[in-house]
Amino acid sequence: MSDKLNFLPASMKTLRSYSLLTLEGPDAVAFIQSQSMNDVKALADGQWHWNGLLNPKGRLIALFALVRIRADLLYLLLPDFSAEKLAVHLQRFIFRSKVRLIQNTDKIFAGEFNHSSNPVLARDFISVEPEHVLALDFSSDTVQRRLWILPMSLATSVLSNDDFEAQWRDADIQHGLPRLSETQTELWTPQMLSLERLHAFSLKKGCYPGQEIVARTHYLGQAKRQTSLVQTASLRLGDPIYRNDEKVGELICINSDLSMGLALIKSINDSNQLLSYQNDVEQLQVLTGLQRPM
Repeated sequence: MSDKLNFLPASMKTLRSYSLLTLEGPDAVAFIQSQSMNDVKALADGQWHWNGLLNPKGRLIALFALVRIRADLLYLLLPDFSAEKLAVHLQRFIFRSKVRLIQNTDKIFAGEFNHSSNPVLARDFISVEPEHVLALDFSSDTVQRRLWILPMSLATSVLSNDDFEAQWRDADIQHGLPRLSETQTELWTPQMLSLERLHAFSLKKGCYPGQEIVARTHYLGQAKRQTSLVQTASLRLGDPIYRNDEKVGELICINSDLSMGLALIKSINDSNQLLSYQNDVEQLQVLTGLQRPM
């Protein structure tokens, strides 16, 4: 192993829920621009943003961080959805486009908290380290985090820790990043998931699957449900939320100690008390600063 690995922080731990899909070829940007909900052409080389794929009804299939390495090389970092399944979905639309979809099983993901990031590098640009290592700054206004993409040859340099993975996922949820299982695909629109907080979709780019629904919802103001961060004594995935004996929402993802989660709720600014199985539900402020670009 190289003696140059002192750049790897000892505090980093593996993130096994992530998978990586690479798009490679001269048509990589044009192809994913036509399929995804955010404006890939607006990214510079080395820059990243939140993005996703929708079905024709405007429902989210998968949410991911998209990194533009070069014009002919893009990384799709999927926190929950399988890269293999996403490749199968996208393969149907390639036709004559000069792009290859590669499921990168030769990479691993790791994370660290409380890192000392380069103050010169903007949060939405990647850091390129020795040994073919990339790092994305996942920091927000209150939390310092960094996501690492490492070659499999460095796997033995990174420890595995279930508590760390839970802590990372909890931080995502607190910042309004929905951590959804594959069984929850194609259920909700970007507006229902409040993905505007992450700048995860564009209203100005050209056509893509679901674009008409997204634009209509925005300009007609018809998003009747939005995602709110909530807290109560005990939560379970799918738990209903009531207001005045009327079901107004449900829990779509929850944190590791089952006390906090993201809920899809009607009229989230209503001041009446929310309940979940007779437990009072408190609506919390989502932590800010995870959106990219800033």
